[in-house]
Amino acid sequence: MRKMMLFAMVSISLAACNKNKVFESNVTIPDMTWPVKQAVKFDFEIATTQTAYNLFVNVRNAEAYPYKNLWLFIRTKTPSGKVELDSLDCKLADETGKWLGDGAGEIWDNKIPFKQRVGFPEVGKYTVEIQHGMRNDPLPAVMEIGLLVEKSAGAK
Repeated sequence: MRKMMLFAMVSISLAACNKNKVFESNVTIPDMTWPVKQAVKFDFEIATTQTAYNLFVNVRNAEAYPYKNLWLFIRTKTPSGKVELDSLDCKLADETGKWLGDGAGEIWDNKIPFKQRVGFPEVGKYTVEIQHGMRNDPLPAVMEIGLLVEKSAGAK
């Protein structure tokens, strides 16, 4: 328990240092079981179309997660209502089954690159919805799913 508290404090401290962060939110998956029809939703504001951004998906899983990867379906809606659909294969363990990312006990955190150096075509509120694309329904041992939007290095 003490190790997990220290890990959480360090994570919060490091996150606070990111001056390029535009948005970050993590949603807890109830009972660590994620139904395939349950989309995790994020709303964020973009103030300028003149900046490049990096987008990441945060995945927190328990050691009991039964796979090496996690397929996600990502739906992005612009302020004017245009919808873009993407899929993302999140690699959570290597070929030998060793967990990737940062671990504390039986909990593993991964920051998965989704889109790099992309521009948003409109100013305003964007909505991103994430669903898992795995065969298990519900999917076990997924604790949190998050979205991080940050200005790309060298961006204004």
